[in-house]
Amino acid sequence: MLDLKSQNFKVGMYIRLSREDGDKQESESIGNQRNILQRYVKENDLCFVKEYVDDGVSGTTFDRPSFNEMLQDIENKNINMVITKDLSRLGRDYIKTGFYIEDYFPKNNVRYVAITDGIDTYLDSTNNDITPFKAIMNDMYAKDISKKIRSVYKEKQKRGEYLCSTTAYGYKKHPSIKNKLVVDRKVKSIVEKIFDMYSNGHGSSEIANYLNNNKYLSPSGYRKTGVVQDENKTEYKWNEVTLCNMLRNEVYIGNTVQNKKSVISYKVKKIRTVEKENQIRVNNTHEAIIDKDTFEKVQCILEKRGTNPKLKYDYLLRGLLYCYHCKRKLQIVLKKNSEKNSKAHPYITCSDAKERGCYPLSMNYEKFEKYIIRIVKKICRIYADKEVFERVYEKYQNKTLDIREAYRNKLSQINKAINEINSNLDKMYMDKLRGVLQEEDYIRVSQKIKFERTKLNEQKKELEQKLSQTEEKVDNKNKRKEEKELDELIEKFLKLERIDKIYLYRLINKIEIDKNKNIYIYFNFSKLNSINENLNGFIKIEEFFNKKTYRTG
Repeated sequence: MLDLKSQNFKVGMYIRLSREDGDKQESESIGNQRNILQRYVKENDLCFVKEYVDDGVSGTTFDRPSFNEMLQDIENKNINMVITKDLSRLGRDYIKTGFYIEDYFPKNNVRYVAITDGIDTYLDSTNNDITPFKAIMNDMYAKDISKKIRSVYKEKQKRGEYLCSTTAYGYKKHPSIKNKLVVDRKVKSIVEKIFDMYSNGHGSSEIANYLNNNKYLSPSGYRKTGVVQDENKTEYKWNEVTLCNMLRNEVYIGNTVQNKKSVISYKVKKIRTVEKENQIRVNNTHEAIIDKDTFEKVQCILEKRGTNPKLKYDYLLRGLLYCYHCKRKLQIVLKKNSEKNSKAHPYITCSDAKERGCYPLSMNYEKFEKYIIRIVKKICRIYADKEVFERVYEKYQNKTLDIREAYRNKLSQINKAINEINSNLDKMYMDKLRGVLQEEDYIRVSQKIKFERTKLNEQKKELEQKLSQTEEKVDNKNKRKEEKELDELIEKFLKLERIDKIYLYRLINKIEIDKNKNIYIYFNFSKLNSINENLNGFIKIEEFFNKKTYRTG
């Protein structure tokens, strides 16, 4: 321990101020802290060596520039005494504050003084005994302030105020309204071009090449230079990651989505991703650049196409294949038919079926793909022939109306039966109360009737779900919005010499395969589904594969 009488104390004055101190009131200002520390040094005739100031740094972290400089000077024996205005200036994390006061300073023969708290580690004082409690109170204060700040931010986010430091490419901050976005007309057309190209079948790599070849600066380059195109550009190139992030961003349809990432706590500043349902989404907060139909089309393509750059071959149906039973995506893997045949062929498989308690599957992908293309083309040709389609569609609608009526009649019967059971239970209960029916007979008969009611309620729930689906099909009869898009899409699709998977993504929602290798195709358009259902809804694959040559693995 150092000898106080020798007055060999070489003093380092530590000053800190941060946002948690409110509006930098005078009591916590840098100037006020400096005056208090200088007065203390003078009154105690101490040797002042150096001042360390961290302005705008939180007390919950000890990774501060000037604080680290002070520790280095302690290690180098340049100072052996540290003074602060109060304990909170040293830090607000009670664990680390306790470490420096109880461990680090004593081991390095450093005297610590917090003036207004009366703490002096060199003296045997009762104030020193309550230092841990003061540190905890300072920590709690920091936690409370952090909560209040986060609460204010979330309220602003819920109102749709844009609080991010940078704006999405295509937007800029409103010149007069705080936390408001406006369209950046200089680059609006580029955003529109990106979405238009992707929705019409151009991949992210192709779009990036187009932008780079035309000397368009990437979003970061545009932010730094303010230049849209630069003939001499050698950096700020577009890449697929930037494009995919843009294509997923709801800001382009006028929505503000925030709280996507958060820190673990007010002490641990590590960033983590917030689950989608906990993000803050406010619709129609600013002018949209992209219409919602185009945006949804792009999301559909992104979801099915995926963004795996390691794939050696991008199969036409990748992203469309699902298991009928567990509803998970099926994989396409390379397998050999036999040891004699060294060439591997792609097979559709449910690779972790055992772990999921599902059914194993193995189907030759190449033959399966040819079959699907043939079926899709057949359905599209039926639709393109309006005379044939109208006959098929009318038959489908009439059949759907009949099914709907049957469901309604069955539901009416079930509801009537349930009401009768409830009425009988009420009568039985009254008979039991009057002594007409014995307790044991009441329990025996009521349990049997309640079991029948449970089965009826299960049937009712299933029928209501089927009726709801049928109602949607009937309502689609009056929908004309999709007709123009579908007409154009099918016209282009049938003219293709080589199938482009983008057209498949736009036509097909998903394809399910069950354990018996039955295939269920679900289209994105109700009228194609009507044709498909008219063709029995599913077709067994054995009807299209030559059994002599087709193998299941």
